[in-house]
Amino acid sequence: MTLLLDTSLWIDFTRARSQAALKQFIAPFVLDPAAHLAEPVLFEVLRSARPEEARLLEAQFATLPTLPTPADLWQRSIALGQACRQVGRTVGSLDLLVAAVALHHNAVLVSFDADFEAIASVSELRLQHLRRPA
Repeated sequence: MTLLLDTSLWIDFTRARSQAALKQFIAPFVLDPAAHLAEPVLFEVLRSARPEEARLLEAQFATLPTLPTPADLWQRSIALGQACRQVGRTVGSLDLLVAAVALHHNAVLVSFDADFEAIASVSELRLQHLRRPA
């Protein structure tokens, strides 16, 4: 089974102010041999990182495989977005891109982000929707 770790996990896992309990909750997913990255996730995490943070993140990300971006990423994402709108949900563009990569590779998407539930409801997205520990 392939796991695709969403941006929400990486932000909580790498943020200095995240509670230790939250980081401990996320660690097994980050350390799982089935864990993968996707280019939209890398973009989301690295786009606003300060230079020193970016170097540390890139070093950590280099230890994980990245799922190749499918050639039809944009078309898949458009179709997912339209399907979500048909059920009254508006989902962020980057979430649609991440979901399209997961679908292409039949990966289980691991995330705290509730928008992926909307995508899963209109597609075959395999989602492990996590709840942050209290």
